[in-house]
Amino acid sequence: MAKKRAGKKVALKDRKTGLVIFGIIHIIIGTFCALSVPLMIFSMLAASTLDKSAAPSISTDQMILVVLLYLLLAVWFVWMGVGSILARKWARVLILISSWLWLICGAICLIVILLLMSDIFGPMAMGEEMPDEIAVVIQSIVMGFMAIILIIIPGAFVLFYGSKHVKATCERRDPQVRWTDKAPLSVITLSSIWGCMAILMLWQGFYRWAIPFFGVVLSGIPGAVVVLIYALLFAYAAWGTYKLQIKAWWCGFVLTIASGVSMGITFSRLSLLEFYEQMNMPKESLEMMKELGMFQGSTYLLVWGIGFIGFVGFMLYTKRYFKASAL
Repeated sequence: MAKKRAGKKVALKDRKTGLVIFGIIHIIIGTFCALSVPLMIFSMLAASTLDKSAAPSISTDQMILVVLLYLLLAVWFVWMGVGSILARKWARVLILISSWLWLICGAICLIVILLLMSDIFGPMAMGEEMPDEIAVVIQSIVMGFMAIILIIIPGAFVLFYGSKHVKATCERRDPQVRWTDKAPLSVITLSSIWGCMAILMLWQGFYRWAIPFFGVVLSGIPGAVVVLIYALLFAYAAWGTYKLQIKAWWCGFVLTIASGVSMGITFSRLSLLEFYEQMNMPKESLEMMKELGMFQGSTYLLVWGIGFIGFVGFMLYTKRYFKASAL
């Protein structure tokens, strides 16, 4: 048995070259995100200068949010790229987690786009003036591009960084104990998701603190209070879950269920249009979304419900790691 195990270890291939290549790809993506920031700002300034009578399709607060998002993505991808090139264990874990989330969310987005394809391209194709053949070509190009961004790229990252060869390479080249070694991968994933939820809650400040709350939409000071409470609780759940504290896991679990029930009740009574109006979305953006049929039907609720059930199952799966730490 010892010889067989030793043979298996020897059979593991060194993937240092692959780590460098995929690290460079991450840095390129991060650079693209960084370069997108001045391009977006320039395009908005140019549009307002050329046509001062045109109303902006995005508010200043929303533009700041988009810029911050792209800057964070730039820092993230460059940071992960450097970590991959250096074959750091923490980089492999974080890239694997973020790539799985990217892939799952991308698949959901792609499904929604497919379901709404006819509505999206009807108004955009200017109705009956565009031949069906050209519309099909445009749809194919758009879907192909979206598939590359949402499925192929994160899927490639998952396959590469999830490989046992890559894991062995990082462990051999980075023998130091890292913080990602102190908890199971699924626990770190759950902790990361709850940490992101805490951050995303604070971003509601850019949208008048609007938040669904058991049948109504709170905004302003009441919304801010609820959002801040949610953010603090999710932050505690994220940190405590990483530390394998069962109380923190229960906090995150109950909070997630409550948030899901709250959203379900709210959007069964209110439409997405009413919610976006509470978020102070520009009228031009709302009109565009109306034309694209984005407020009609139960497509979003159905897809969201399936995703929510899947996440609940994942949370329950991670509970096995907390049995030994009941205090």
